Amino acid sequence: MKPDINEESVSCACLYQKECGRCTLMPLDYQKQLAVKKELLKEALYQYAGYTQEIGDIFPSEDYLYYRNCSSLPVIEENGSLVSAVYRSGNDLPIAIEQCPVHDIPVERTRLAILQVLNSHHCSAYSHAEKKGIRQLIVRGFNTEYQAVIITGNDVLDHKTVKDLSGIQHLVSIYQGINTKEDPVGMMPEKVKLLYGKEKITVKMGEYSLYLGPKAFFPLNKDQAERICQDAAALIPEGSNRVIDAYCGIGTISLYLSRKAKELIGIEAEKEAVNTAAENAKRNGLRNLSFICDDVSKAITRILEKENIDVLVVDSPLTGLDQELTETILRSKIGRIVYLSCDPETLEKDLKLLQKNYQIQTVKGYDMFPNTPLVETLVPLTLKGDI
Repeated sequence: MKPDINEESVSCACLYQKECGRCTLMPLDYQKQLAVKKELLKEALYQYAGYTQEIGDIFPSEDYLYYRNCSSLPVIEENGSLVSAVYRSGNDLPIAIEQCPVHDIPVERTRLAILQVLNSHHCSAYSHAEKKGIRQLIVRGFNTEYQAVIITGNDVLDHKTVKDLSGIQHLVSIYQGINTKEDPVGMMPEKVKLLYGKEKITVKMGEYSLYLGPKAFFPLNKDQAERICQDAAALIPEGSNRVIDAYCGIGTISLYLSRKAKELIGIEAEKEAVNTAAENAKRNGLRNLSFICDDVSKAITRILEKENIDVLVVDSPLTGLDQELTETILRSKIGRIVYLSCDPETLEKDLKLLQKNYQIQTVKGYDMFPNTPLVETLVPLTLKGDI
């Protein structure tokens, strides 16, 4: 396995697609993929949410391969060497892979180079019996800044290993996380340790720059995320007094929304993300933003007790809105909602409930995750006149 990789050496047809099972639409021509996604979205909205208006074509991704800016793969041993793996569809049995054609090429190059260094130092794959070894490798980055998190057991990566890793081109940030849970819900542990380089890398989004720590959520398809942020901001009336960005994360959408609002409040339950969001606002010279670390429903309820909310922007979790937040929104009488969803199934569930008090204006779909059935959807809603 060579650490060098380029567009010519990556096959468009994934050798592991059937066994991995994650990119279920990959065998289809890309235009056919877009047509399938449109039908999935139409069916979900027509059948379950009662939306009968015409839905436009899904906005295509600039790249349908090599688009993911982050690789997060388990590590196993094959023929005495560490290799990346994926789990077979339907079970937890790993299969070794050499490359993944939906990952950004520099991300893949960096992943392979890290494995080569770890192999040169005779590192072993994780053993739960010994609670030691390399367990997972996470690589994320943009342009010339890449960050790695090496998830291990109770290991100490020695100085020479870290030094050799730091020599990998454009790898500017190296973290270690220890996770010895037998069946962890998420592999990334609560605490990670910086072994080398920068605490955060930088990503450019249009006119804005964002800091990204190793645990910060950031969309896997940056180009599509930028389009969605621009379109979401366009749905906010100019000069809105108060806009709420629910599930704001590190403030990615908040930066775009801020240009349309006199005051923007981001709400996020993770303290580290809130701190990063505030840092990103400051870095970009935006003074009309503030961020609250709290449960979204509770925070909105408290805000409404004292002041009005002109627009609520909700970037919903994969599971959709919980019952408490849905009921809070329905009681609120907020005039305008901008709803962003990544799954047609949870979208139809939430819209069916929200339509009790709100009218859907348009539905716009984006292909954030080519080769998968997922569709990112932007839906503006307005309060019904008789409420």
